[in-house]
Amino acid sequence: MLVTSGLRGLRSHVRRCSTAAPEPTKRSLVRGALATGTLGAFACFASLSYRDGSAVTLARFDSKLRPTLASVLPHSLFVWIYSSSRSLFLSLLARGGFGEVTEFPSPCSVLGLSFRSDLGNSAGLDKEGALLDFNYDLGAGFAVVGTVLSAPHTGNLFPMWGGLLQMNAWTPLPFSGGALNSLGLPAYGVDVAVRNIEDFRKRRGIEPQKSGQSVPLQKRFPIGVSIMGHPKQDGQEKLEGVLECLRKTIPVADFIEINESCPNVKHGGDSDGLAARLAAVTKVRDEMISSAGRRVPVFVKLGDVGDAEATVNLLAKSGVDGMVALNTQRDYSSFDLPLVDQSLLEHYTSVYGGGLSGPPIRERAMKQIAAVTAAVRKQRLDGRFAVIHVGGLSCAEDVQQSRRTGAGLRQWYTGMVNALAEGHSPRQLYPTVTAAPGV
Repeated sequence: MLVTSGLRGLRSHVRRCSTAAPEPTKRSLVRGALATGTLGAFACFASLSYRDGSAVTLARFDSKLRPTLASVLPHSLFVWIYSSSRSLFLSLLARGGFGEVTEFPSPCSVLGLSFRSDLGNSAGLDKEGALLDFNYDLGAGFAVVGTVLSAPHTGNLFPMWGGLLQMNAWTPLPFSGGALNSLGLPAYGVDVAVRNIEDFRKRRGIEPQKSGQSVPLQKRFPIGVSIMGHPKQDGQEKLEGVLECLRKTIPVADFIEINESCPNVKHGGDSDGLAARLAAVTKVRDEMISSAGRRVPVFVKLGDVGDAEATVNLLAKSGVDGMVALNTQRDYSSFDLPLVDQSLLEHYTSVYGGGLSGPPIRERAMKQIAAVTAAVRKQRLDGRFAVIHVGGLSCAEDVQQSRRTGAGLRQWYTGMVNALAEGHSPRQLYPTVTAAPGV
């Protein structure tokens, strides 16, 4: 609102200056008006940054410009702008700058772990644990770090500007609130993530939880680690990479999320192959119970549930403790988008492929999560098999609808960034979105 009013006032002042004075005076007045407007914009940005942090303030300015940019710029230029600025934005997020949230209206417990709320960030936002302080201060109920890999990886690098630059591709869809990414799991490797988690735990005094442990509300902040086989590896070598990550992260993680769903890298095998991989994962997890002093839950993240009853049965029989669904989607024609977003999606996916996230996939995720929770009840796995909803959440109404499906936990990424950009105070975002009706 403040940004919009300021721009409107500046345009009005420039218009008056340009019509009510002789030519030399007009130029002088216009220059003065533009200089004043520029200083005012900087002052506005500095003031809002002091209150809410520079990343959130930048996102709010961008949210005002993004629809216009998408409408007037060539799609290739629009994609380049957002692909090239993604790393800078995340580094600004890591600086925080808005204080620590202390209000948690909806704490919960899942599989013996205590959560200060049932909503946290999904994998992909914080690939190496650099944003743990940001998510903790923001008031998230938990955090997911990763997806981590056994070795560093550049992700999918695409040539831009005629091959002069290579970078990971990402773009927002400004009229629907969605996003497209073709990042392909860029990562520094599991060791960096483990160090960052260890450092965070020491600074904040948060130890990995043991089942049923009494934890102060403020410190009920479980940390999950998302793991996947390295995209450059195949077969047994790939599985060994997953198991290596598992052995390194179990000592610092509250739960593990096995990523079987990234749309931008290849996965191996059919259901038998999946069952064999998960059996190997849970075997290593169980072997570490004694050394870790606790049993760490393992969840599996999927991009499509398929036959919910069969999928739940397969995962449960493999010793897995829950399911996370849905990851980003690739059947683009199944989703109705506003005209500009549709045109941008067609350009982007023809060049970069990638997965669709955010509000456009909300209803699909809700339906599939409802089917999963029904399958869990039918198979009498309540309390032993967790269901975590990810996909399309962006507001309090979405969280309430997700809760009605029976899912115990929720994750968001695109919707969280959009909510901050659209004006939610960082100190009120999680308390507002996770509050029960009437609170």
